[in-house]
Amino acid sequence: MRLTKLKSSVKVKLIALMLLIAIIPLTVSVIISYTSSTSSAKKSSKETVEWQAKFIESEVDKMLNNSLTALTSFAASPQTIAFLKGELKDSSKVKQQMIDINKSFNDDNTIVMSNTEGMMVLRSDEGKLKSIAERDYFQNALKGSPFVSNVFVSSVTNTRNICIAVPVVDSTTKKVLGVVHKTFDPNDIHELLKEEADEAFLVDKNGDMIAHSQFEIKADDEVQNFSSSPYMTSGEKTGFYISTAPGYPVYLCYTKNELSGFTVCAALKESEIIKAAANGASLIIFVGLALILVVLVLSFFIANSFTDPMLEVNKLLSALANGEFVKINKYAKRDDEFGQMVNNSNAVVDKLQSIVGHIKESSGTVNASSEELSEMANQIASTTESVAEAVQDIASGATEQAREVQNSVNNAGMITEAIENVQGSANSLNLLADRMRNASETSGKSLANFHDSSEVMTHKIVDIAEKISDTQNAVADINARVEGISGIAAQTNLLSLNASIEAARAGDAGKGFAVVADEIRKLADDSETLAKEIHEVMEKLLDESTSAVNAANEIIEENKSQQAALEQTIEAVKGMLSDIEKTVESVAQISGETDVCVNSNKSVSNAMASLSAISEENAAATETTGASVEELSATVSTLAESASNLKQIAEKLNEEMQFFK
Repeated sequence: MRLTKLKSSVKVKLIALMLLIAIIPLTVSVIISYTSSTSSAKKSSKETVEWQAKFIESEVDKMLNNSLTALTSFAASPQTIAFLKGELKDSSKVKQQMIDINKSFNDDNTIVMSNTEGMMVLRSDEGKLKSIAERDYFQNALKGSPFVSNVFVSSVTNTRNICIAVPVVDSTTKKVLGVVHKTFDPNDIHELLKEEADEAFLVDKNGDMIAHSQFEIKADDEVQNFSSSPYMTSGEKTGFYISTAPGYPVYLCYTKNELSGFTVCAALKESEIIKAAANGASLIIFVGLALILVVLVLSFFIANSFTDPMLEVNKLLSALANGEFVKINKYAKRDDEFGQMVNNSNAVVDKLQSIVGHIKESSGTVNASSEELSEMANQIASTTESVAEAVQDIASGATEQAREVQNSVNNAGMITEAIENVQGSANSLNLLADRMRNASETSGKSLANFHDSSEVMTHKIVDIAEKISDTQNAVADINARVEGISGIAAQTNLLSLNASIEAARAGDAGKGFAVVADEIRKLADDSETLAKEIHEVMEKLLDESTSAVNAANEIIEENKSQQAALEQTIEAVKGMLSDIEKTVESVAQISGETDVCVNSNKSVSNAMASLSAISEENAAATETTGASVEELSATVSTLAESASNLKQIAEKLNEEMQFFK
């Protein structure tokens, strides 16, 4: 029973409605935020690993190219050519040049010079001279082109190495005189990977792992082979895919280095991407729950501000139904409709209390007068039997009777006046009900106007969303222009690389041109970096524009919910108008019944006036009483019957007035 009352309570409905208004947008925003955050995080992560792979590849290419340029310059040196041709017997200057090259790279890697038979003829260190005729880097460089080897374990030093080999060509005969090669430590690449990425690795042309960002690979470690991986079998220079080889999804981007044929891979776990998106959604949920708590507290305050005055008015009406006059001391100073309702209710109680007080006083007077009139009639009836014996007593009794009847006439007039006051109060109550009906109709019209204004606001928000969408299209167009800038930077970088190669081939004469080419490449790299930064800014602006459009759509949906709530409120006001119409009808019925009471009381007053005239005639006709005894007896009987009826009416009116405390 109590649960049913709670379900039908206006307070519970108001609180539930406000909570729904807060919870539904929160739930939708959390779902949209999580979905968009996850999608954005995946897209951003893809771009991140793509950028990492390309950046690491450029750094590896720079490391290899620096070594290749130095070796190419050394191989083209006249002293190197003269030494391999046997024209220069003193090798100290050539060896010192090797040592100087190593110092410029600030490493301890070895530079070795071999003849066409593959036999080492000079080393930058004090190592043993041995044959490298079977080495693939020697055989490939001997064909006349620079070559970068796969990773291998040196049989002399028992270390993992990469070898960069450059042929020494006689500038006159164009004949290959030998090979100059420099070892390269894969751990240097490991340090680069460790610094630039959480998870990245380098794979040689056979698919063997050269270096990894998370660990060093030693000479006696079993090296992983990725020859069957997509980046080794696809034939593409760069690409992206989601790998499940570790047993969980991993975002992997790869790009190949043209100089060495090595593949640079950058990876990121999908679980870490989703975790970051989930953390963002968790923050929104936490903030949303706090807002719901605030809305709940506000709902209680607002619901109480609506229902408390209604409960007080309900108590007033309940007490009035029990015949008690109880006024409302709270909320009378409020300026809104509830304050007006409380003040009007108090005014009705005051008016009814005044009217009932007057009726009680009049009913007491009528009751006393009717009792006196009844006793008088009985006395007259008893004295009619001895009229003949005491005519003088009859005359005296007739005079007394005339005086009492006159008092009764006066009392009847007072009753008439009191009932007319009741009739006036009923008319005032009828006018009050009409004013309440007019006020409710005005409230209904105001709510309808507010509903129309809400619809206009919805159209304005739609216009704003369209403007934001146009801005989003303009940003996308700018983003396309930035892609063109990136293409120009890449082309410039390629031109600078070709210029470096030509400068290396030119020997000492091309050193100044090599410096210019290197500066051009740096400018191209800076242009590409700036284009990428502009691209990232444009992407963020696109995301923010999309979020603004989504927010505008959410506001439109929420405004529609408010319009639906206004329509429900308008329906409730219409129901209240119906109740007020019923109240007006009831007040009109009370007014009609009061008119009946007025008419009946006037009939009683007329009867009392006739009775007064008869009493005066009896007093005047005392000398002829003996002859009119029978007529007097009949008149007294009629008077006794009227007095009895008047007493019954007075007693009934008095009983009804006992209902009001």
